[in-house]
Amino acid sequence: MATEDINGDAVVAMVVAAADRITGVPALKAKRLTRGGNNVTILLETASGPIVAKHYPTTPGDDRDRFHAETAALQFMHDHGIDCVPSPVGNDPESRVAIMDGRGQPASVDACDADINACVGFIGHLHDARTLTGAGDIALAAEACPAPYDVIDQVTARRERLSVAADSDENLRAFLADAFDPAMDWHRMAALETLGNAGIAPDQALARMQLTLSASDFGLHNAVRRDDGSLVFVDFEYFGWDDPVRVVSDFILHPGQRLTDAQKQRFASASTALYIVGDAHFSTRLGAIFPLVALRWCMILLNPFLPERVARRRAAGDTGALDEVLAGQLEKAHRLLADLEHNKRLLTD
Repeated sequence: MATEDINGDAVVAMVVAAADRITGVPALKAKRLTRGGNNVTILLETASGPIVAKHYPTTPGDDRDRFHAETAALQFMHDHGIDCVPSPVGNDPESRVAIMDGRGQPASVDACDADINACVGFIGHLHDARTLTGAGDIALAAEACPAPYDVIDQVTARRERLSVAADSDENLRAFLADAFDPAMDWHRMAALETLGNAGIAPDQALARMQLTLSASDFGLHNAVRRDDGSLVFVDFEYFGWDDPVRVVSDFILHPGQRLTDAQKQRFASASTALYIVGDAHFSTRLGAIFPLVALRWCMILLNPFLPERVARRRAAGDTGALDEVLAGQLEKAHRLLADLEHNKRLLTD
């Protein structure tokens, strides 16, 4: 077997061996697609065509079974004819390795209008699938927010985790105290007032049929393009039930893809038409909760400031780039906060 960039990597060797056992077809060539993160993903060339092998190591402090979440999600979608995701080939729970179709190349994160249509079509398939056999067995998505207070609690918890880092970083401390905290106070009060005026209790979870099935980490950053130009969506480790407001908000706000204002409006309009059926308050909830989701993304962007993340970089000898990385992430958080009201207006314009 010829390899690329994986010589001497014991984990990769284990994944390749597991893939050989699962498929019964030896790999001719292997290329590692991910480094670090929550999984080991390898593209394997075989006599039968390309496949992807993923290994999901258990991580201290992470109580989500990402192996089960993704394999169950792919099988559920495959069983119900949703074909814009990789076809499952097989898996081995003992080694925590899953095999799936590997055709396609990473999609550009710059969307075209046809990509927006494909994304809307996919979330429509998932929303329809909530009534199908097996949907009731699927758990909540990772960090799901079935009630408005769930978003507030998540933002508050993430802000608290950054407090220690802010004590030793003047730029972070200034951003949090002068920009983020006032914005959080204002948008929290505004959201609660809007929801209250509509008779929506902020601690009341949505009914099951108002929820939707969600990829959770959805966008062009997690898509490949097949030879015929169609998109295939990947990465379902966090798949499950969630508020469709999160689906729309996260897609528009995700820093891993680039959308024009017109494309954001197009996605928001089409998805609202989808979700408002059976949920008359969807537009109201979207307008109220969207800013809170944006503030959550601000906190996510600042994760590199967390002491454990800094320690991990230093242990890896990556101290030279640390200041540059932190400055870049802080600038992204500033920009997201500055664009919040503009992006919110796109939801209704």
